[in-house]
Amino acid sequence: MSFKKTIVTLVASAVVASASAVPAQATAFSVSSDKSSNLVVAGDTVTVTLTGVPADTGVYVRLCKGTLAQVSAARPTVCFGQGAWVTLSANQQNFGAGNAALPVSLAVQAQFEGANCLLEACGIHVRRDHLGGSMDYSLDRFIPVTFASPVVSTPAPAVRNGVVRSPGKVTFTIVNKKGKTVTVWVGFKRFVKKIGSNNFTMTVPATSKGLFNATAYVDGKKLVEKRFSK
Repeated sequence: MSFKKTIVTLVASAVVASASAVPAQATAFSVSSDKSSNLVVAGDTVTVTLTGVPADTGVYVRLCKGTLAQVSAARPTVCFGQGAWVTLSANQQNFGAGNAALPVSLAVQAQFEGANCLLEACGIHVRRDHLGGSMDYSLDRFIPVTFASPVVSTPAPAVRNGVVRSPGKVTFTIVNKKGKTVTVWVGFKRFVKKIGSNNFTMTVPATSKGLFNATAYVDGKKLVEKRFSK
C-alpha cells in the first residue's frame, strides 16, 4: 500500500483554505501561530493554535530545520527539543500530553542541535504523534519562521566636535555554545575567546576601513557574517 504525503504550509495567524490538498479525514484540521517572523534569537515563545484535532489523536508541535519542499519530501529530523505533545484524549493527557483544545506555548530559539535558523530555513512542524503517525501524514502542517538578526551589531562611532574619536565597536551574540571557542574576524583583525554562557556577547573594536566584514566561527563553522559600511 502506498501513502501520499502532503504538507500544508501556513503563515502566522492564517489558515489554509484549500481542502483539496489535505486527505478527507483532515479537512477540518488547521494550525495557526501568533507570530512567525522577527523572533528573538536567544529564545522566544510562539503561541500555536490547533483547530479540529481529531478525537483520541495526538500531535507533536516542534521547531525544526527545513524548507517546505524539504519537509514535504521527508519529515524533519533536526528539531529543537521535544517540542509539545498535545491531544484531546484524556487518557493520553494522563500520560503527559497537553490539552490540544488550548493554545500551545512553544519555546523556540535560533540555534539548536547544530541548526542555525539565521542561516538555514526553519519552521514549526506539526504531525501526528507516535500512536499511529508513522505513516499518517494527514495532520502534517508547516509554518515557516524567521528570526531577527541581532547577532552582529555596531553602535554609531563616538563623535566630538565633528571629529570621530572612536572607530566604534562590533558586538557578537552567540547562543547555546557554552564551553566552546569563538573566533571572530572584523576586517583583517582576529579575536579568539572562550564562550562562557549560552547567551554570550563579545564586543571588539571595529576597523577604521570604510567597508569591512564581521564574521564569527565556532568549531570551524561560520555562524554569521555581516558587511558594514562606515
